[in-house]
Amino acid sequence: MEIPKPVPVAVEIKDAPPAELTRCADRPAGLPEDPALLAQIPTAARLGFIRIAKAFAVNAAQLDRLINWNAPGSCPGKVK
Repeated sequence: MEIPKPVPVAVEIKDAPPAELTRCADRPAGLPEDPALLAQIPTAARLGFIRIAKAFAVNAAQLDRLINWNAPGSCPGKVK
């Protein structure tokens, strides 16, 4: 007895996502790069800022990839 294999079905999406879900991620300017100012930030706080910034960058990149998947070229490539 042969088991029937499922057949993939493509479903057309009729509704466009809301405009607020199709905006590219905003990447604000970071902290000043003046070494004298960075030396004043306690190490534990500085490392926390770095973790938050990295998480923000990952989420922003994921949002841009999702938007570009739906509308190719809408968001710029990697921003440093």
